[in-house]
Amino acid sequence: MSRREAKALLREHCDKMLRECIALSFEYLPLPNPPLEIPDFPAQSPNDLTTLTQQALGISSIDTAGFLYRLDIIIENHEPSFIKRHIDPDTEREKWLSKNIAEISERILILQIKDWLYSALDEESPDTDRWYLSVSSLIGLSLKGSQIIESEGFNLFDSIIFARKPGIYSRKSSGRHQITWNGKSEFSNEEISHPSGVLAANSILDILQLHQTNHNTVLPYWLERLSISKHISFVLNIPSRVQNLIIDCNQNNCENLLMATIHSLSNNPDVSKEILYQACNSEKEYLRRNLASNLSRIDSEDRDFCVSLLEKLIRDEDPDTRVLSTTYLGNLARLERSVFIQFTKEISKKQDSRMIQRLIESGLRHYLSLDSNDSDDLVPMLWAQCNSESRSQLSGMLVEIGKKNQPSFIKISTKISELDRDSYIDLVNRISLRNSELANIIKNIQ
Repeated sequence: MSRREAKALLREHCDKMLRECIALSFEYLPLPNPPLEIPDFPAQSPNDLTTLTQQALGISSIDTAGFLYRLDIIIENHEPSFIKRHIDPDTEREKWLSKNIAEISERILILQIKDWLYSALDEESPDTDRWYLSVSSLIGLSLKGSQIIESEGFNLFDSIIFARKPGIYSRKSSGRHQITWNGKSEFSNEEISHPSGVLAANSILDILQLHQTNHNTVLPYWLERLSISKHISFVLNIPSRVQNLIIDCNQNNCENLLMATIHSLSNNPDVSKEILYQACNSEKEYLRRNLASNLSRIDSEDRDFCVSLLEKLIRDEDPDTRVLSTTYLGNLARLERSVFIQFTKEISKKQDSRMIQRLIESGLRHYLSLDSNDSDDLVPMLWAQCNSESRSQLSGMLVEIGKKNQPSFIKISTKISELDRDSYIDLVNRISLRNSELANIIKNIQ
């Protein structure tokens, strides 16, 4: 296939995508009003799909230089490295372009939207015609949903919130997430959004939220990123949007929605906790599993609340949820010894070998490093209930204790003997394989 044909196919597909995106956005009229406009020339929202589509295609058809420029940018940034090393790079490039028509066309269209937004958000002479072209295309692409528009489209959406040209980045808030934060500054230097930009952004999110009910859009991914900023989370009402979506979320987007909620814990604790309780009580196993996997993140914001979630998740009917929640006990072993002991005793009574194995892997070593005497007799209880793999790990920990604290090693071994003689015999056999001297010390315990 010649180079001319590959470009022709790309241009044809770009026009097709442009028509589809504008048509899809028109299903949710009215389109958002432009954040910037000249007072003497107020914007008129288009109500005719055909007119707006023809305008977009007309501009696209005469902008050949712009199309080639955007294609060159994509080739430079995304072309596989093997093409440059090939003996005939031009031929290989044509093959790559032809095989990736849809992806490359989407990237070209995003760059086209960026150029239109650049004119629409020019403070000195905002082009409202370009605004409606760009926002209808952006909404349509976002409704179609893809990994490309998730990441690259978000920057365009961010520029709408602040009513500034794409590529000019806002000041970010300082805080614990930054290495240079000194912990003393009480004032945020975060940039304040533009009032009209917020109205337009809320309109776009409302449209995505309506479509998200029956389709997968970029909305969950964008909500997670928007939730990081306290100011943006407030003006765009992110927690409430998440709460409306999380009931019907699917396995693909539940993680984004949960992370958006966790980010909002410090900014909007009441609604965020309500959402997390809702997830904890959900009938969807993948939602509860995701929550259990993120207990450590919730702990960094509110430990007492996190422990209350753990109390429910560790008793969940789904075995995977129980195991995942057990991982969080590793944190408690270091930070909340009494709570760790409480849950460890509860787990040891469940006779769930997977939970016990995860407990030994994640928390018991920390517990023993702080209390090699095992004052609460956790090791004998766990030894009697755990599987062979867990006993292998636990016997290694006991050998380490025996080398540094023989009285504690003998005490633990005696407790195991009193609790279960068969388990004790297995203990002696496993210790003898690692350290015969220690095995001889406990071999004759009655």
